[in-house]
Amino acid sequence: MEYEKIILDLIMRVDALEEEVAKLKNSAIDKNSKQPGTQQITEYIYSLFNQEKEKGNSYIVIKANDIHKQLKLTSRMPAVCNVMKRCMRLGDEVLHETPSGFSSTFEVKYYLDK
Repeated sequence: MEYEKIILDLIMRVDALEEEVAKLKNSAIDKNSKQPGTQQITEYIYSLFNQEKEKGNSYIVIKANDIHKQLKLTSRMPAVCNVMKRCMRLGDEVLHETPSGFSSTFEVKYYLDK
């Protein structure tokens, strides 16, 4: 048997796999870095509050899925729901919540006159 040839072939395959793994890691990092973080989600929610206040509305109803779509997020529903919960103040109402608490249907009514 030609052990040297087999070993060289295996080494080349391992090198090719290592390069592919590095490419995949880099693309995953790039994908995640392009998505807004919790700060940007918070700022977006407060901008919605301000828009509704300027229109003279006393409340706004926000659904997690709407934020997720508007900000073009991928797999960030828990972050969106957590930020929505942190933006709540005394008197605000959760209109819809699932047992997990991180659903796209999570919905809050925020009162703006406070």
